Amino acid sequence: MQRRGKLALVLVSFLLAWAAAGGHLTAAPPPQENVVIITFPQSGATIGGVVQIMGSVAHPNFDRYSIYYAPGPAATATSQWQPLVLDVRQQVINGVLAQWDTTAIAEDGSPIIPNGVYHMVLIRYREGDVTDSFFVNNITVLNELAMPTLTPTEEAAEIPTPGAEAPTPVPVEMPPTATPRPTPTPRPGATPTAPADRGISGLDGALMMSAFLRGARITLLLFGLWGLYLLVKALFRYYLRTRRKPQRPGLR
Repeated sequence: MQRRGKLALVLVSFLLAWAAAGGHLTAAPPPQENVVIITFPQSGATIGGVVQIMGSVAHPNFDRYSIYYAPGPAATATSQWQPLVLDVRQQVINGVLAQWDTTAIAEDGSPIIPNGVYHMVLIRYREGDVTDSFFVNNITVLNELAMPTLTPTEEAAEIPTPGAEAPTPVPVEMPPTATPRPTPTPRPGATPTAPADRGISGLDGALMMSAFLRGARITLLLFGLWGLYLLVKALFRYYLRTRRKPQRPGLR
């Protein structure tokens, strides 16, 4: 009997709790996770187009999260951070954190995110402005330059077709060319010789003639001196003979 009374008391307590809950019971919420991570893109990835930033951000004291990006391979004190999403209040588990359109064009037609290397940070804010960060480095953005598409109301400007123009001669400075020496015209009946032989023969003939004339002058000078010597010698002997000739007796 006592056991039956306890079972009845438990059943009555259950029915009262069910009635207080509005006629239905709900399961207790699962415990919240503590995670802050970007799973795509990862460090060193190459991306282009519209990119979904995947990852997780959650905490029991979660407040909000933001994502920033900046040019350069890694974060530095001078990183020029640009916001991608700001103050998102919803926690994400293995889902899309943000979308990054790397093909966006500015009003002047230039790309907002030029091709290059970037880095990114996911910042989780907890209650009391406590922050946690997760960095992704060396993200290469590579997009092909797309030509603008004309609408049916726009007229494409005519592109002039280049004509066959004569190429403009480009002056090229050439090294100076040696001027050939004039070749003498051979006389009728003369045996032609090579230009080098004629030059050498004429030079040798002039040298031989000059040497011959110089030798002839020296020879004539020597002969003249020898003749003068013989003449002086003969006169000297004649003088001696005439001086030493004995005088005849009786002639005084």
